[in-house]
Amino acid sequence: MADTKEIVASGQISGVVHCLTIPLNNETALLPNSAIAEVIGFKEPTAVDDAPEWFLGYIEWREKRVPLISFESVSGKELTAAKKNSRICVLNTLNGNAQIPYVGILSQGIPSLAIVQEQGLEDKESSDENRPAVGAFVEVGGAEALIPDIDELEQRLIRLNLL
Repeated sequence: MADTKEIVASGQISGVVHCLTIPLNNETALLPNSAIAEVIGFKEPTAVDDAPEWFLGYIEWREKRVPLISFESVSGKELTAAKKNSRICVLNTLNGNAQIPYVGILSQGIPSLAIVQEQGLEDKESSDENRPAVGAFVEVGGAEALIPDIDELEQRLIRLNLL
């Protein structure tokens, strides 16, 4: 499991990290603002033949083709269709790969801002401890959240060989 202090140590003001909570289906993802390029309204992706269920296709964003994934499905949960108020969180990938500078994840609602303090962030044990694409399970202010592993998402997209 990833050390949650990595999130806190991302260069923010002494133990404080500005984050977004991203509603998923029956779960919440937590990411620092620096990992998110933009949150946009849902747009229907262009599907790709023979792609796995979790790969929803491509969207156009700022004149770039961005792969869109269902985080629930890629992390071993059931695929959930977009809802009326769904959004797309366009994430910055972390490895400088020119082929995949961004990846979109489907949000099942409107993400909200959260200020996370180091003393308020705790590693949380989970029965899904080895769940794919999840870097950590945490508790923030009494609420449980998961932290997506953006590196793993990027690697899965590279292995698809669809780019």
